[in-house]
Amino acid sequence: MKNLSWYIAFRYFISKKSTQAVSIIMYTSLTAIAIATCAMFVILSVFSGLESFNIKLFSDVNPDLRILPATGKTLPDIERVEKILSSHSEVKAFTKVIEEKVYVLFYEKDEIAYLKGVDENFLKVVKIDTCFQAGKFPNTSSDNEAAFGNALAYRLGVPIDKEYYASLYMPKPGKKLISNTDDAFKKATVHMTGVFALNDQYENYIFVPIQLSRNLLNLPPNSAFSIELKVKNNVKSLQKQLKDELGKNYIIQNRQEQDASFLKMMKVEQLFIYLIFILVIIIASFNLAGAIIIIILDKKYQSKSLIALGYSISGLKKLFFTIGIIITMFGVVIGIVLGTFLTWLQSNFGLVMANPFMPFPVKFDLTNYLIVLITVLFIGFSVSFLSSRKLNF
Repeated sequence: MKNLSWYIAFRYFISKKSTQAVSIIMYTSLTAIAIATCAMFVILSVFSGLESFNIKLFSDVNPDLRILPATGKTLPDIERVEKILSSHSEVKAFTKVIEEKVYVLFYEKDEIAYLKGVDENFLKVVKIDTCFQAGKFPNTSSDNEAAFGNALAYRLGVPIDKEYYASLYMPKPGKKLISNTDDAFKKATVHMTGVFALNDQYENYIFVPIQLSRNLLNLPPNSAFSIELKVKNNVKSLQKQLKDELGKNYIIQNRQEQDASFLKMMKVEQLFIYLIFILVIIIASFNLAGAIIIIILDKKYQSKSLIALGYSISGLKKLFFTIGIIITMFGVVIGIVLGTFLTWLQSNFGLVMANPFMPFPVKFDLTNYLIVLITVLFIGFSVSFLSSRKLNF
């Protein structure tokens, strides 16, 4: 009986209908499911591509591990930390870092930026020198060189020229009354040596020698807000060892933990897009419901003939449910094939550009195939089941 239901359902699906309108409605529902499936797959592939692209960008500037103080800003007992790190052969290099907000002034233009002071080992830990659009990374032994994020440099209009200096202002600590700006801020002047381009998070960053940061913040020599590590292998194992050796006064973050808020935001955005497309597929499935009901009416006399031959009402309901399954499956297959083709075109030819220089990244991911397949089939089967219950002779 099961095979008979599939056979009759498939015959109903491909056979000539009593009116052209029935065929149009049926194929419209199939097309709607295919387009919704295709769109959902393409959008999920774009999000997967964006996630991979951003993770790659972060890998250029984020260290394998980062050590932070559990409380306060400055790392306590930094000499002990350095000694422990030096004893681990897995640690390829480590660098001390100071990061703080700073007020930047260039002629009459001003901005609030993030100042990141780094030492001579910084380029051994991260690969930011590969991200420069122009110029070079500042000399860490200098006291007046800086590299600016591309958006910040553009807004301020700072050129790569030793003749032009930008002023950095850092608020002085304390609670006494301020009589003039010199008492309120510590000042330093820098000339720009290069412009780097990463992502939105780093477009307002300024990289400077760490001693310049210490001077602006009135910090003692060898102090740091964090230590960043380049690890040869087995990052998770080293992270656990360092947590045990350093104790509760320190936080050790891996790359995923450093980018946790950004990756969480990406997942939330992807979830919202997924929910929107579920709504789109449900709306598209209204066509499927209408098509099944129209087919039930179109095949009314044939159905009565089947009943006369001993076919049960429940069997007929199952038959029209099977027609809905067939329409859904054809729509899903066509949609996934078309979505895969469009994603391949975007991956190889960059049909849609994110900006004048870069196409939207896409990524083929088995998870996306499963998500689309399960979602559309579940909605399609549910709508088919409910619509087939409308059978009433």
